[in-house]
Amino acid sequence: MQMTKTGFSYFGVRRPEHVRSDLEAMRSEGSTQVLHTWSEEDLSYYRDTMGRIVEASHDVGLSVYVNSWAVGRVFGGEANSELVAKNPGSCQILSTGEAMPAICPNHPAFQTYMDGWIDAVAGAGADTIFWDEPHFYFRKGRNGEWACRCNVCRALYRDRFGSDMPRESAPEVKLFRQERLLGLLGRWTARVASHGKRNNICLLPDIFDAGLPDWESVAALPHLDELSSDPYWFDDDPEEKVRSDYSLYAKRLVDLCAARGIEPQMWMKLYRIRKGTEHFAPLAARLSFEAGIRNLMAWSWRASEWMSWLRSDDPAAAHQAMVDEFRNLSNRP
Repeated sequence: MQMTKTGFSYFGVRRPEHVRSDLEAMRSEGSTQVLHTWSEEDLSYYRDTMGRIVEASHDVGLSVYVNSWAVGRVFGGEANSELVAKNPGSCQILSTGEAMPAICPNHPAFQTYMDGWIDAVAGAGADTIFWDEPHFYFRKGRNGEWACRCNVCRALYRDRFGSDMPRESAPEVKLFRQERLLGLLGRWTARVASHGKRNNICLLPDIFDAGLPDWESVAALPHLDELSSDPYWFDDDPEEKVRSDYSLYAKRLVDLCAARGIEPQMWMKLYRIRKGTEHFAPLAARLSFEAGIRNLMAWSWRASEWMSWLRSDDPAAAHQAMVDEFRNLSNRP
């Protein structure tokens, strides 16, 4: 029988003594794993501290994911990025011609940076590297625009297709973006594997034009160990939306992972939980479990009570509901 694994993301605290106290509480509530964010700021200023936090996680009995949190703004997360400022001319350009505050994933400076990031995180003792929502830049609610049309991308596109990159989206543009992100993920996951570490890629739901619509190609990467997703609901979405989305994406993950012999993981939304909807995250976990997923995580610890922008209306109630459901599912065959 496969053991059910559960846990939370954890961020915002970098004093190891305080982190250890939270980790002990997390473990006592039944969690078996934790995800720590590792931003550009962490790499620059907290590298040794992060190593101590990973060590503390292992000490209390948690396996450790480390997340590429908002690095370059190519990955998901509420952290700032300095890479564009440090590398002039490296920003992503929208199809509208606007420059965005995110580095182009195809830029050589970003690829060099990520090699160093991987080496640092692997050296800190993480068990699994979590590639958090890799994507080209997009603005929510802005249909029809896309990135990236920087000079690097346009040159690569010309080499690939023998023509100039159009301003309007086209099948060739979609293929180009998919191939480029897939190639980078292949490079990064291979480097992680060379350190003896595991890889998890978390893919955005289809409603976001992120550049990786073909999940099957991602699942086929040779050094991938887990494939995950996070079909989070919006503040005003009804329960039925949670039911339909989690049923859909859980089955999709299970089928893809079964075909490739890798592990599916599902993420539950545990931030900005509106009062009266504290049962949504437990419901999402239960639907994922019933679809066959035994690796369940929630973003984030204690319903994000310390971060005002992500804070839930009643963090204690939302957190306890999630803990109770995780415990219930862990006791089910």
